[in-house]
Amino acid sequence: LGGKFVRTIGQARATVGMTMMAACYNMKRLASFLDRGVDAFFKPKSGACKAQVRPRTANA
Repeated sequence: LGGKFVRTIGQARATVGMTMMAACYNMKRLASFLDRGVDAFFKPKSGACKAQVRPRTANA
């Protein structure tokens, strides 16, 4: 029964490690957005879109 406790501690440690890595990545990404002047928290109004993206066809 002792192995389950050890595995639980290992799982908790792994979860904390992954959460910290994800938080660090998100902070670096936000810092790069702020450095480039990108509005990282832009939310379009209902139905409005900041930029329209249309697929391009290949020029032969």
